[in-house]
Amino acid sequence: MRFKSDRLANKRPPAPTRSESLTDQRFNDLIGKASSFFATFVRNQQGERAAAIEELSARMLEYGLTLEDLVDPAETTSLRRVGSPH
Repeated sequence: MRFKSDRLANKRPPAPTRSESLTDQRFNDLIGKASSFFATFVRNQQGERAAAIEELSARMLEYGLTLEDLVDPAETTSLRRVGSPH
């Protein structure tokens, strides 16, 4: 038994075309919106990172842990050789 291909049924309709031309003003507006979007993403990412660090610090304090408790002794020497930016 062979099934008929339904590629035509699954095909996306063509994207609507804009009647508005891409003027310099329109281009600058779009670039501004894109920049704003990416800046918000970066701020959210930095905020999430700060929140995670704060939560980890609180847990370490709660359980009396230090950074030395979390680092594998075998890795300590390799970290010293490579050097950490922090």
